[in-house]
Order: sequence, then C-alpha cells, then structure tokens
Amino acid sequence: MKIKLLVLLLLIGSYSAFGQSNSNDVVLNNSTIVDDFSIKPNPSSNFLNIKLDEFTTELSIEVYDVLGKRIYNGKLTKLETSIQVSGWKSGVYLVRVSNDITTHTKRFMKQ
Repeated sequence: MKIKLLVLLLLIGSYSAFGQSNSNDVVLNNSTIVDDFSIKPNPSSNFLNIKLDEFTTELSIEVYDVLGKRIYNGKLTKLETSIQVSGWKSGVYLVRVSNDITTHTKRFMKQ
C-alpha cells in the first residue's frame, strides 16, 4: 500500500511539473504567453489581487488549497483582477494562471 501511494505521489509530482515554464518570455505566433504575474498584498485577509505583466489572450486562474482541492476557478480578462477571499480559511493557497500552452503557479497566504 505504501509503495502504491509513493508511486502515485511521484506521478502527480512529475505531471504537475510538466507544462511549467520559467520566468522568461515565451513567444509563439507573435503573442506573449503567460510571462509572469504578481500577487499583492501577500499575505492578505480580504482580497487576492493579481497583476499581469502583459495581457494578450484570455487566461484561466485556479486557486487550490494545500490539500489540492480547487477553491476558485475563473478567467482573467484584464491586467489587474481582485478576488474576494474573506470567506476562505486562513492558510497557504496555490494560485495557477494558465492558457493552452503554459502555466505559472505562485503561493498566496490568506490571513
């Protein structure tokens, strides 16, 4: 049983690393893919404020708790977006911004 769990965790870890990109610009067909984003303030108790460096295509945003449960799912359609988090439990969350080609993930602390 322990071996099956270890193999499963290794597979999940290698799958989530697949498709990750570094902080360099990736340009395909003259459109910038997810370059980078910032979360400010971090930590926060009321809002998760996301600011994109550039915006050329619609991006997906997903927020997960530390157990991997998706807490929020939406679309980013502008350079700056605020998400109300006052109803969320205090703790660490993973914020994933992605499109069809690449994904960036950052940590967010909810106070």
